[in-house]
Amino acid sequence: MLGKLLKYDLKYMLKNMSIFYILAIFFAIATRVFFSLEQTVIINIIGQITCGCMFSMVASIIFNTIIRSWIRFKDSIYKDESYLTHTLPVTKVEIYGSRFLQSLIFMIVGFIVGVVSLFIAYYTKDRWILIKDTINSISVGLNLNTSFIVTSIILLCFLEVFNILQSGFLGLIIGNKRNNGKTAYSFLFGFIGYVLSQTFVILFLFFVGLFNSNVMSIFTSTALMDNNTINLLTVLSILIYILIIIEMAIRCSKELKKGVNVE
Repeated sequence: MLGKLLKYDLKYMLKNMSIFYILAIFFAIATRVFFSLEQTVIINIIGQITCGCMFSMVASIIFNTIIRSWIRFKDSIYKDESYLTHTLPVTKVEIYGSRFLQSLIFMIVGFIVGVVSLFIAYYTKDRWILIKDTINSISVGLNLNTSFIVTSIILLCFLEVFNILQSGFLGLIIGNKRNNGKTAYSFLFGFIGYVLSQTFVILFLFFVGLFNSNVMSIFTSTALMDNNTINLLTVLSILIYILIIIEMAIRCSKELKKGVNVE
């Protein structure tokens, strides 16, 4: 039954998101084409327009994935559609699991489309070397693996955005238990959940710093970190975000199991 729930959620999201994916790739290809032509005034203007449109579509993909996921969550659990959802032979954990997987899948797809769009529009061997040189020149003697750093930055951005999305789920679950002002309370509790998650990240790094002077240096020193410390912090940050997302998913499932007030 979880598979059937997920199928309908994916169909809903695909119907609303596919246009943004298509436009992002289209404008990325157009940007590549116009930037490769002789740069007359009109060609340059058109190229800048298509480039701006591409970035707009990439931003819209992330933004709309979050908003549409929240709308789908609320409509299927608390609005008219919820009467059908709650009559199905599924548990609250399965209902939340379907929304979690749907959001995760489309967030991954959104980031992939964004990265592919940027790759299509801008990638050249010379630019990749420039990125590598820029990273390596952040500090004298700093030796960082460019692929690792770029991949880690993308992954951390993904986890951060997904944490925002799931904080919204938690806010919706708690906020809709209220009799009045459900939207306001949903926003408030979602914001509180997000702030607490960020606070936990900092506290976790501080705790690790008690046993590792290099990590503690981010709290006590203004000096630039060496490559080993940067790599360690990157890995720790990724791990703690994954743990937070898992813990918040468990919390959301438990709160949903306590009952739902259908409007």
